[in-house]
Amino acid sequence: MYSIELKQESIMLLSSTHRAEIYRYGGLLNRFEINKIDGSWWNVVDAFSSPADARANLINGFHSAKLSPYACRMRLGEYEFSGKSYHCSKHTLGKHAIHGLMYDANFVLEQSHHDEHQAWVIIRADYMRDDVGYPFNYQLKIKYLLDESGLSITTEAINTGKTALPIMDGWHPYFTLGGKVDDWTLQINSTQQLEFNSELLPTGKLLSDERFQAACSLKNVQLDNSFILKNHEVVSCVLQNQALKFSIFAESSYPYLQVYIPPERDSIAIENLSAAPDSFNNKMGLVVLESGEIQVFSTRYVLQNQ
Repeated sequence: MYSIELKQESIMLLSSTHRAEIYRYGGLLNRFEINKIDGSWWNVVDAFSSPADARANLINGFHSAKLSPYACRMRLGEYEFSGKSYHCSKHTLGKHAIHGLMYDANFVLEQSHHDEHQAWVIIRADYMRDDVGYPFNYQLKIKYLLDESGLSITTEAINTGKTALPIMDGWHPYFTLGGKVDDWTLQINSTQQLEFNSELLPTGKLLSDERFQAACSLKNVQLDNSFILKNHEVVSCVLQNQALKFSIFAESSYPYLQVYIPPERDSIAIENLSAAPDSFNNKMGLVVLESGEIQVFSTRYVLQNQ
């Protein structure tokens, strides 16, 4: 039997084997847990201790942040659209805008349901036009669904304005299996990555990279790369150790997988992206939404005991 716990600042989807905690702040996934063989619970998400912790520290790494309407870096925070020039500056890293404009949005619960087979919620937030560099009206709806197939996360981007707008979608979760990254393996359904320049902006070229076609040890591996997924009919990515196996099944709406190992090496960011970094300039995967149009982005997480 599945159930839902609704609190003022968080939502919990529960079953006998798995639990998922969503914060209304940012619409972020803070916990995805499995009941381990020994009866204890393990959270695969590198989590905040509380919603207050998330509010205070989200921009220190953007853990689990929803990235919209752009993700990763936007060169100098500048782009052109429909013959006009814009400059975004809500959050910058060095001289580049980074990680979008909706990461700190407050989402409201729109719908919820649970029965013996599933539990799900739909949360909603409107872009508040709080950056003059993105003067467009749009809304995000995120559906979190927990069932026997895993945790599905589906985002709808809805153009609620009267003019077209550019948009991409992404997530920025960090995952942990316990211990250090060096004791885990990674498999990615990809043979190519984007070439980046020294500022981690795509050059437009593709590089061959077949290291992760089979499960590969992460011992001494450094990653801050954007992989191009090959086939969305099979698993996109598998992270595992001797105790746990975590899999990501990205739909075709998320053709890129950004992977980053932080210096502490106790977690790994695996980010579904609908377009390449700096897509507002290079147009790689960028979506243009006309007035009233909806774009859907979907991924699914599966967490298993080994």
